[in-house]
Amino acid sequence: MNVSGALLPGAVESAGRRPVGLHRRGISMSMSTVRLAPALALTLILAACGGSDTKIVERAPIVIEDDHDNDDDHDDDHNHDHEQSLGRLLISEKDVARVLVLDATEKSTLAEFTTSGVPSAVYASPGYRYGFVVQRTDDRVDVIDGGLWQEDHGDHMHPYAEAPSFMSFHTDYARPTHFTGTDSQTAIFYDGNVDTSTPAAVAVFTETDLADNGTGIWLEYTTHQHGAAQARGDYLLSTIRDPASSSTLPHQVGLYHAHGDHFDEELVFEEECPGLHGSAQNHEFIAFGCTDGVLAIEQNGDNFTARKLPNPDSFTGNTRIGTLVGDEHLNIFVGIASGQFYAVDPEAETITPIVWTETGASATGYGFVEEGELFVILDNQGRVTILSTEDWSVVAVVQAVSSNLSALPDGSRFELALTPGHHAFVMDPIANQIKVIDLDETKVVDTVQLDFVPNKLTWLGIVEPSDEEHDN
Repeated sequence: MNVSGALLPGAVESAGRRPVGLHRRGISMSMSTVRLAPALALTLILAACGGSDTKIVERAPIVIEDDHDNDDDHDDDHNHDHEQSLGRLLISEKDVARVLVLDATEKSTLAEFTTSGVPSAVYASPGYRYGFVVQRTDDRVDVIDGGLWQEDHGDHMHPYAEAPSFMSFHTDYARPTHFTGTDSQTAIFYDGNVDTSTPAAVAVFTETDLADNGTGIWLEYTTHQHGAAQARGDYLLSTIRDPASSSTLPHQVGLYHAHGDHFDEELVFEEECPGLHGSAQNHEFIAFGCTDGVLAIEQNGDNFTARKLPNPDSFTGNTRIGTLVGDEHLNIFVGIASGQFYAVDPEAETITPIVWTETGASATGYGFVEEGELFVILDNQGRVTILSTEDWSVVAVVQAVSSNLSALPDGSRFELALTPGHHAFVMDPIANQIKVIDLDETKVVDTVQLDFVPNKLTWLGIVEPSDEEHDN
């Protein structure tokens, strides 16, 4: 293996056992492959809640039928009889141990679930079928099945819709904090807890793990840390903290390889990354934010090489990149330093500013869409700015929120949920609304009115087929 780093045995302990305190509630069927009659579906959904208080709105789950189920009606265009759904939204209620699943097309609540603690974040799984409900201070991660998915029927992808359900899958390891994902894996970094002497850990899960209550693949450290991890198939790049350090932040990155249910250390990169915070990946690179720049690690097959991108001369004082965003279709990352956005180019080894607003607004949400062609920023003024990643020019600015900004509840902010298609959802906790934005038309096209104060949201649903799939 060609690496730019020295192996440091003993720097990190790779555990061949599951972390202490991790418990599972088993199920024997894969929810992704079972089609249930409406009455039976509701019975199993309620039974699978593991004691959680659940409310299912009495609307029968629907199997979306199309003309491919009748060979006599089959045509070569593979046209379905249903319109593309806006999908569903997983939303947490502010200061309440509860999440809801809403139908974004019908603007109606499909299910409500009581959680163990107040959710601190919600995330979508790689295929957007499942939603992770993070309760960080309660050391818990639950999973909600959003109920929308599709199966490969050979000549077409067949969609299904069922009632949302509370999955048996969960983890209860200490302080789940950073979630990162690819198109097939989710990596969860658990910070551990210094007060209980619980070390940090990383777990990597696939959607099959979620459906089958699988154990995933784990890495357990010997000390706590506020770290970050990126899964790359059989490999994991994860942070390392010096146990003698007074800081909770790591200072190095290790490369680990999966063996059964755990990761073993292969090497530690010698390029240090002091005060490491923030990570992202794309097709070729994995990047980590450091106080003195960005550590970029390039993968070429089984070879990993590291290089350091120094901070630009314009960075003064404590300015550093502490957040990174990547997309598999681009080699350039977006980094955030002191509220400002920067294009981070590992190949050119440059960090250059992105000018996106002249108003001094600060971002509350952001992400890539349209296979990396656009970058979307939601700011604290309720505006959505759409940038072209070709030259970082502003394509459009959409005023999503029209509420009185001074009425924003304490502890709340505007939240953004992006879809794999061309829609964005903006949460307004002032008016208790979700604004639906069409990014192609660059305007608000609908409003979902809620009867509670929302806190976090993510989108769940069926990824829109590609042009190639349309043409086949």
